[in-house]
Amino acid sequence: MTDSAATPPLPNGITYDTNAHGRVILTIEHPNVSARIAMTGAHLVSCRPSGEDDLLWMSPVDEQKPGTALRGGIPICWPWFGNDRMGAPAHGVARTADWQLDSVTVEHQQVRVQMSIPPETLNSLLPEERWAVSVEFVLGRSLAVHLTTRNIGNEPQLLSQALHTYLPVSDIASAEIHGLTSVRYLDKLTDEDRPGQPGPLTITQEVDRIYYQYAGPVRLSSAGKKDLAITRNGCSALVVWNPGPEKSTTLSQFPANGYQHMVCLEAANAGPDKRLLAPWESHTISTTVGY
Repeated sequence: MTDSAATPPLPNGITYDTNAHGRVILTIEHPNVSARIAMTGAHLVSCRPSGEDDLLWMSPVDEQKPGTALRGGIPICWPWFGNDRMGAPAHGVARTADWQLDSVTVEHQQVRVQMSIPPETLNSLLPEERWAVSVEFVLGRSLAVHLTTRNIGNEPQLLSQALHTYLPVSDIASAEIHGLTSVRYLDKLTDEDRPGQPGPLTITQEVDRIYYQYAGPVRLSSAGKKDLAITRNGCSALVVWNPGPEKSTTLSQFPANGYQHMVCLEAANAGPDKRLLAPWESHTISTTVGY
């Protein structure tokens, strides 16, 4: 977080809080929604519409210590996704960067939060590249995240990214993902390109797939929970990820049974949907989650 003298004043219902380990959280209390955003990573860790369950899953064993990439919520994977860059940290630099708060607007139905990574921070993290990046959260009865990247250099730059959205399910055995019938996907576990499955997608083991050439909505259902509707803009790829029982035991800040209660459905510019941004070109990727 930047110096307090440079941060905008906070409206009523918006506060900075510090957890037990010293991590700074922007806390939002509005008649329609309660939400929390970690300043490091601009990481939305919770969004609970009034009277509803949280729209996001957060690992119950993640202590959310400062400087760490959090397990759950919506990590921002930027400006590369996964292991796209050899020898570089997985999922880019945004998840552990210190973002600044640019503005908070409280509206009748929702709250808008705008954040960015300061230029000096980006220059330090990516000295050979020239980027500007900002994110807008729109939080109310549903949530929306809009991540905007601009190439501010004089050469084209390759961008891959994802809004790594962890969604809750009552039990993965009862979960169904609707909307991906016959959509082709890249299986990251085998590096094979596969035709889409018939009917809704169910998960019985580790899954790591990039569904591509599909920009339509998907719907997540599980027993005893309201269906969640997920829409995307600025991408034709959707990452579906669940670690399964074996990998769950190897992940940091992740309970051994965590795979039973979550699935990631991620708006992504990844795999065949990576983008080459021309000098001064900008691109926005968005995801929305709601009932």
